[in-house]
Amino acid sequence: MTTRGEPRQILAPVGSGEVRIPAIVTVASGRTILFYDERPAPASGNGSDFNGLTMASDLPNPNKIRWMERTAVGEWSTPRDLPATLPAITSDACVGVDGDGFLHLACASSKGRVGYMDSRADGDRLQAILAWGPSPEDLRLTDLTDELYRETGADALFATSGSTVSFDGAVLIPYVVRVGEETHIRVVALRVGSIEWISDPLVGPEGVLLDETTLTVWDGRVVANCRLQGFEGRGAGGRYLAWGDGRSWAGGHLWKCEDPGCNAKAMGDLFVHPHSLSARERGAVLRLTPPWEGAVHAECVASLGVGGFGYSDALRSGDEAVVVFERDCGVWEAVVCVNEAAVS
Repeated sequence: MTTRGEPRQILAPVGSGEVRIPAIVTVASGRTILFYDERPAPASGNGSDFNGLTMASDLPNPNKIRWMERTAVGEWSTPRDLPATLPAITSDACVGVDGDGFLHLACASSKGRVGYMDSRADGDRLQAILAWGPSPEDLRLTDLTDELYRETGADALFATSGSTVSFDGAVLIPYVVRVGEETHIRVVALRVGSIEWISDPLVGPEGVLLDETTLTVWDGRVVANCRLQGFEGRGAGGRYLAWGDGRSWAGGHLWKCEDPGCNAKAMGDLFVHPHSLSARERGAVLRLTPPWEGAVHAECVASLGVGGFGYSDALRSGDEAVVVFERDCGVWEAVVCVNEAAVS
């Protein structure tokens, strides 16, 4: 085990609900902030298991995005709510900091019970909400719904979960976009609460639909590491890696790997995900070879063992990374070594 101490639970569910979907980010002041979903028990099914609702257990069911701060000695503050000026949230958070030091939190809301599958460009739509400001205590609201639906031609769209990357001074937010029955990824560049540009559509190879995407900057390229669409946790069996300049895509590679279908975290050549085909478990930090050089090869540089490992996020500092992840309906933390040495 290459953790500094054993993984530990930092958030427990409230009653029969769940806490899920961590997103960890360092804001301009140097504070480390964790955003997460606090969810009531779903209307049916077993929480994070697929339950036949319109999308996931939080759409269109209500949930809260809450946050807490990690101290310099690794302790966590009491959870806090987002500002009351924000609308009711019905999605996860995607977070990043732009070149001007402004935190951007992209999420979704809805009026009524409209979700991703029944959202329509000319009818009730899933709303695209942006909260931005210098800190989580001081966020202002921008509604991106009309602009994003107009510019993308979408029937539905949502920002994918976790933290993301800054490039050319802008926060790059990956959105899953549905137009009719077709889906693709668009990267939306945001700065000081406004849209700077929207990328060309990123489409998977024939017969492969793309879903939640993690972005990184690797050797000067913007790299999208995409989950493959399918039933949750049933064995996606691969990821799609594409690269470009943030506006257009120069190439893509379908990487066949043990992946159950889950969000993940890319950090340059490092990739954090549940390394299993059968379930969301066996968390691992892998070092990848560049996809633009040919077939992708991976070595494990840190393992989190055989326990559950659902949606996750990570922050790297030198040879260590703080990894936050779902386990047992809660959120857990591990500090792992990510130096050049591989582990078995």
